[in-house]
Amino acid sequence: MTSKYTKTIFTLSFMAMASAVFTAPSYASLVEPNYTHEKPYATTPWYESYSHDNYLADQNFITGMRPHHAGALTMSQDYLASDKKASKRMQRLAKSIIHNQKFEILMLDEVEHQINNVDFNTSKDARKAQVATQGLAQRERFIRDAMPSLWGSETDVSEEDVRFAKAMIVHHEGALIMCEQYLDDPRSGNGYLELMCLDILRDQAQEIALMRDIISDYPGNPDDVKIKPSMVHGMDGMMHGDMASDIDSDMASEKPHGDHMSHKDHHKHH
Repeated sequence: MTSKYTKTIFTLSFMAMASAVFTAPSYASLVEPNYTHEKPYATTPWYESYSHDNYLADQNFITGMRPHHAGALTMSQDYLASDKKASKRMQRLAKSIIHNQKFEILMLDEVEHQINNVDFNTSKDARKAQVATQGLAQRERFIRDAMPSLWGSETDVSEEDVRFAKAMIVHHEGALIMCEQYLDDPRSGNGYLELMCLDILRDQAQEIALMRDIISDYPGNPDDVKIKPSMVHGMDGMMHGDMASDIDSDMASEKPHGDHMSHKDHHKHH
C-alpha cells in the first residue's frame, strides 16, 4: 500500500522541480508556517499517544539532528567570513541556512523539553502527552528565507564557492539520511517531528540541486577542488562507510541521494 508519506513526498518533489526552474522556491513549512500579523501569537500544545519507544526514537533523532544543524551554521559562517567567496547565490544560500536552521534548532529544543517532561518512571506504556509546541513561528515572528533561484547561471564562481558547496552537499545528505531513518523507524510517532522531516527532505534536496548548479558554473575543473572531513561540521557520528567515502569523491557529479519513497504510514494525533 502506498503510504501517505510516499504521496506527500512525491507531490513536494514535483512542486520543487517545477518551481525551481522558474523562480526561487518559497514553500510554506508543513509544521511551522511563516509568521503573519493576521494570526494570533499564541502557541498550542501538540499531543500524541506517546510511549517510551516513541521517546527513544525522538531522542535518537534530536541527538543527531541538533548538532548536525549547529554544524551547518558554523560551516556557513566560516564560508561567509572568507574573502575568497564569489558566488552571489552561494552567499545568499549560506545566509538562508543560518537563518532557517537557527529556528529549526529552536524547534528541536522545544520538542526535547516537552518529551523530557513525560514521566515513564511508573510505566513505559503509551499515554496522551504533549510532545511539541506548535505556533513557534508566530511566537518568534519567524519568516523563512527562500532559497535562491536555480534559473540562470553565474560567471563568478570561485574555488572557495565550490569547496563550500561540496562540503555542504555532504552535510545535507546526512540530514536526508537521518530524516529517512526517523520516518522509517517503527518506534517513531511524533507527528511534529515527522512533518519537520518532510520539510527538511524537501528543502535540503532543493538546496543540493542549487549547489550542484553553482558547481557546474565553476570555470575550472571541480574535480580539482577537494574537501576534508574536518570541513563538514556536526557529523562526527556519521563520518564512516559510504558517507566518509563521499568526502573524497566527485561531489559535483554525484547523483542525488535516495528516492525518499519508502516511508511507513504514520497516524498523526493533533
